[in-house]
Amino acid sequence: MNEGAAPAARAPRERDGFQRALLLEAPHPLPADFPARLDEALAGGRIAGVIVDPRGVEHPGRAAFLADLVARCHRFAAALFLAEDAAAVIEAGADGALLRAAEGIEGARRLLGLERPIGVTIGRSRHAAMEAGEAGADWLLLGEGEPFPYRLRLVRWWSELFVLPCAARCASPEEGAALLQAGVDFLIPPLAVWDDPERALAPYRDLLDSPRATAAG
Repeated sequence: MNEGAAPAARAPRERDGFQRALLLEAPHPLPADFPARLDEALAGGRIAGVIVDPRGVEHPGRAAFLADLVARCHRFAAALFLAEDAAAVIEAGADGALLRAAEGIEGARRLLGLERPIGVTIGRSRHAAMEAGEAGADWLLLGEGEPFPYRLRLVRWWSELFVLPCAARCASPEEGAALLQAGVDFLIPPLAVWDDPERALAPYRDLLDSPRATAAG
């Protein structure tokens, strides 16, 4: 991914050279030392993007604070997605948005244009996943709020039928390995990784370099 470019989440799985990566969800609200923790997390590489809920930014100059996070991400060729607030994406110069439902895509697209990718969170419904893809989502966060076995089945179903990239949460490296085998494009590790990003993210990065993850691509 080139510095400052939209994240690899726009790339279909069959694209030559496409590599699976991590997506990180920021804590909510953001701790005061989050910028330093972000730098530590990004320095290890293999991170496609970071998801931040702007409502968790308890800072008087929110737009400037978020713009600083964007710059930090771009230094490591990662993207910053803002949750549920397309206007804040424009205000901060962020890379894209993560929406809660496909119904928000049309309005967000009017604000963001075609260059900023839009992700959509999907719970249990396969129909909702297909609707989001048809509505123009660039990537999907699958199985949100569902038990891991169902999340795994949903990822496997989606990756076997569609090329639109998908992300999924994993609570452990073991879950991450199973999701990669099922065909997930982007792993979202647990929030606990922010306590010690360098150490905690290492096993997830190792998964991405494993033959299993490469074969799944």
